[in-house]
Amino acid sequence: MKNPGLDRKVISERLKTLREREGITQEQLAQVLCTTQQIYSRYETAKADLPLHHLYTLTQYYNVSSDYILGNISYPKLPPELSERFIQHITAGDFLCRVSSFSRKSKRRLIDYVNYLSYREQLVKKEQQEL
Repeated sequence: MKNPGLDRKVISERLKTLREREGITQEQLAQVLCTTQQIYSRYETAKADLPLHHLYTLTQYYNVSSDYILGNISYPKLPPELSERFIQHITAGDFLCRVSSFSRKSKRRLIDYVNYLSYREQLVKKEQQEL
């Protein structure tokens, strides 16, 4: 049964690209996953869903995020500084992904607001130093 939330085509393309980048065969990768070449081939040809345990193994093997393999982001791995939580449950990477979907006008407004907040922070620091 096809999972409606996942795009098998994107996943299959990412899997093939990653494997070819490593210079390994489907057979070799199937051994890493403890499966057969035929089963692995079905993932690369978008004929079967990638099981969670294989997704996890592949993220560890290729050192990429699961979001990259699943097609949720276009870059293989966030730098460590973007992976740290900076407020509640949101990482800097999450924030940047959300902002990247904004319209140009909304991005401009966000920058203006951030500049305003920076200015206010500076004022508060200056007032505290004067006390």
